Parts: sequence; structure tokens; C-alpha cells
Amino acid sequence: MALLFAYGTLAPLDPESAAAEGWEPDAVRGRLYDLGAYPALVDHDDGQAGWVEGHVRTVSWEQLTGSLDAYEGVDQGPYRRVSVRARTGREVWLYVYGHALPPNAIGPIDRWTGTKRVRFFSRTDNSQGGS
Repeated sequence: MALLFAYGTLAPLDPESAAAEGWEPDAVRGRLYDLGAYPALVDHDDGQAGWVEGHVRTVSWEQLTGSLDAYEGVDQGPYRRVSVRARTGREVWLYVYGHALPPNAIGPIDRWTGTKRVRFFSRTDNSQGGS
């Protein structure tokens, strides 16, 4: 099992979804930008960067390296998966933007407020995994 930190399209849309799907609030260091349909987190390794708000939940290693890596395009970019320490002290996996930010990027911002979400986890997923 692994802990996934989500701040964008993988994150829950509202507190009810977060509770039903096993998400817990947390934050990671970095700078977050709004790219329109999705966000981009950069500078995760900059200790001077602010905290980016998001959520954490347990996922299976198979989910992380399978469907989630595929969704984030880890093999081709634009995202790559890194391990970081969250504000709560937990080691979490995080998808960071691996390219130069486009000129239309808005930010940095504290939290992405877009409404696009993908569902990899059901409300009945009791595996204590899955983001």
C-alpha cells in the first residue's frame, strides 16, 4: 500500500466525497498553477515554497503504478510521480508537472478550484487504498 496526495483532478470534489472515499486533508510544499482543465504542481523540492492544499488516501501499489500512472501520463509526461513528506509528516506519492509552464498558467495558487474530477475509487471501496 502507498499514500497518494491529490490536489487536482484526482482529488475529491467536496467534503462529502472526501469522507465517503477515505480522503484526509493534508498539504505538500510546492507552487500550484491553474492550467485551465487541470492544475500543475512544480517546485515540490523547494523548502521555501508554500503549502499546496489537497487530500491523502491509501492506494494499492498496483493502482499507483497502473491506472493512476497511466492517467497522469507518467511514461510520456507531462507528469511524473515523486515521493515527498506532507505537512503531517507522512511520506506520500505526488504527481508533479514535468514540463515548463505554459504562458497562460495562472498562479501560484494555494488550491485548485476546477471542477473536473475523475473517479478511480468508489464510495464502497473498503480496501483502505485508492486515491
